Amino acid sequence: MKNFKVMIIDKSGTIKGEESLKLPTGVSPVLIAQAARVFLSNQRSARARAKTRAAVSGTGAKIWRQKGTGRARHGDRQAPIFVGGGVAHGPTGTENFKQKLNQKMSQKATAALLSEKIKEKKFLVIKGVEFAKTKEAASFLEKVRNEMKIEKRIGFLLPKDEGLKRYLKNLSQVEILNVCSLNPFFLLRIDFLLATENALKELEKRFSLVSEKNENNH
Repeated sequence: MKNFKVMIIDKSGTIKGEESLKLPTGVSPVLIAQAARVFLSNQRSARARAKTRAAVSGTGAKIWRQKGTGRARHGDRQAPIFVGGGVAHGPTGTENFKQKLNQKMSQKATAALLSEKIKEKKFLVIKGVEFAKTKEAASFLEKVRNEMKIEKRIGFLLPKDEGLKRYLKNLSQVEILNVCSLNPFFLLRIDFLLATENALKELEKRFSLVSEKNENNH
């Protein structure tokens, strides 16, 4: 575990200090790529489906007699060899694309991407920020965008019971996620990450629990 310093901003968008966040260290880019691939695979559902020769409509009669024509022998016209026939070994719509990544690997990949955001100064903790309407949330984020020169998507990390979500969910270029659902793919997709103070506490608790569990296993 290593201590990282995360910048704190207030409602005016001004940097007010730093908070520490302990994260696991040491991870390869291969693991991050694997974590993203597993996440995308698990979001995928089997929709494609092709008709077999049994499902294609048409007569089942033999197209020509077996012998005496000089041509190759065939059955009905629904065979995969013919245009308009069935498909051999095509998608069935029942494929399972699920993949697994154990908790330790997933947490390592998430921690590595979080630490990169901190090093690049693309992770801020907001202190004492409350909104009464969506317009206020939009105004605050505009200040942050101008201050930090953010051009792309912002990720907003919230604890499960945080009330800010209702004011943020309709804003464009903003993605909201609970701390318990934080994953490597979310961090790869966003350009900048914001978190409330409570979210930061939950985040540190999440990584410390995993670290203790790993130490006990050894």
